[in-house]
Amino acid sequence: MPVPQELIDLLKEHELEVKKRKGRIIATHSELPVSLVIRLSGSTAIVELEAEEELRDVMSDLIESGEDLESIVEDVLSEMRDIAVDVSRLLSDKGFKVELRLREGENDVRDAMEEILEEYAEFEEE
Repeated sequence: MPVPQELIDLLKEHELEVKKRKGRIIATHSELPVSLVIRLSGSTAIVELEAEEELRDVMSDLIESGEDLESIVEDVLSEMRDIAVDVSRLLSDKGFKVELRLREGENDVRDAMEEILEEYAEFEEE
């Protein structure tokens, strides 16, 4: 099945940066480099959450500028989960069998946040 235009429109409505690459749709959040990666194969759709390579650098910059990193991360993850549910619903309505794989990506993002927070806590103690 081709990529439904409604899927692209939905992702853009949520102000995600959307790219199509090698049979995947990558929709990246504007506040943190965290993406929903959507793979369509036949009548199956897999929706995953992935941390982009520059996530740790962006998190460091946010801490250095005095932002509340934990709040930002939780808000972004919550928003991405909500969008993934909307994507799942849309694709299901189009006849796709949808598999959501968000937990591992969420854990990766939270682990990166914890590591950054620990590094900065140690740095401040010195």
